[in-house]
Amino acid sequence: MAKVMIEAAINGNAMRKLNPHIPYSSEEIAADAIATCKAGAALIHFHVREPETGKWVQDVPYYADVYRRARRGCDALLWPTFPFGDDPAKRFSHFVELSKDPVTKPDLGAGDMGSVNLVAYDPDSKKVHNEDFVYCNSYATIRYFLSKSRELGLRPTLQIFDPSFLRAALVFLDQGILSEPLLLKFYLGGPELPFGLPPTLKSLEAYLDMLKDVRVNWFAATLGGDNLPLVPTIVSLGGHVRIGLEDYQYARNSQLSNPQITERAVSIINAMGHEVATATEARKMLEL
Repeated sequence: MAKVMIEAAINGNAMRKLNPHIPYSSEEIAADAIATCKAGAALIHFHVREPETGKWVQDVPYYADVYRRARRGCDALLWPTFPFGDDPAKRFSHFVELSKDPVTKPDLGAGDMGSVNLVAYDPDSKKVHNEDFVYCNSYATIRYFLSKSRELGLRPTLQIFDPSFLRAALVFLDQGILSEPLLLKFYLGGPELPFGLPPTLKSLEAYLDMLKDVRVNWFAATLGGDNLPLVPTIVSLGGHVRIGLEDYQYARNSQLSNPQITERAVSIINAMGHEVATATEARKMLEL
């Protein structure tokens, strides 16, 4: 049976008031990355944070420290986030700086393939949070991220928040800015993050119908909801799995750690008769 890759997004911008296992300092992030990799995750996505407050920052020394520490303990594919803003060069500058040293060079580039209303919703209070915020990525901005990733020799992970994002990715593939196999992350909107398509079989089939004969490796995540119940559907369709405390904090449900979430995903995948890919196998599958 085909091997299944697991990506863990280990902290994002989530706060410890929701789950005490969310890592803040570079030491904590690296230790969590190592433990989560040993639990079965071949890819690790992370944000760097102020150690005391947990505030999301973009400090290159923090990023570099995570890479140095994590790579002493595991061989996972590590890739950072990038911030909001109007200047694509500034937003992507840490990829450039980190790539100057092989020890800290990211394993993947990245591109968020469009714009979206990134709002949060509280079903209990019926309140929408951040309702005046739009996450903007013009075609020119996306082109910069993808071109810079190629210049640095990094295959970009393409974040797909709704179907228009996938259509953009296919345009850039047609233009030759992207190459196959595409690395796609389908971000499905759970109850707490009402954007994009919902976490269902039909949503995944809609995305896959758009791909036709394009060669891809695709992952599916549920943002603002538990992705574990969707794992059998993802795997049965030939996909790979993204989980982690960035996407869902399990605040009302056991307050799981990233290694524990990963172990549960591994158990589901193994029970289906599949093996979980190692980091070395993931590199071959992604053709890095």
